[in-house]
Amino acid sequence: MSEFTNESVSAIETTLNDVDRALERLRAGTYRTCQVCSNPIAEADLVANPLLANCPAHPELA
Repeated sequence: MSEFTNESVSAIETTLNDVDRALERLRAGTYRTCQVCSNPIAEADLVANPLLANCPAHPELA
């Protein structure tokens, strides 16, 4: 039986929180919009990472 470490649980929680925030943006109609500058996020970027909240100009805030 494998044991989860605090780090793995934390990573899972972070991912679930990111999913929740992406779903909220989808419901609000802002899913494809950068949360910093309001520019559109490229579809290719969202395909690569559906949880993106910011455009490539603001990666440190993603």
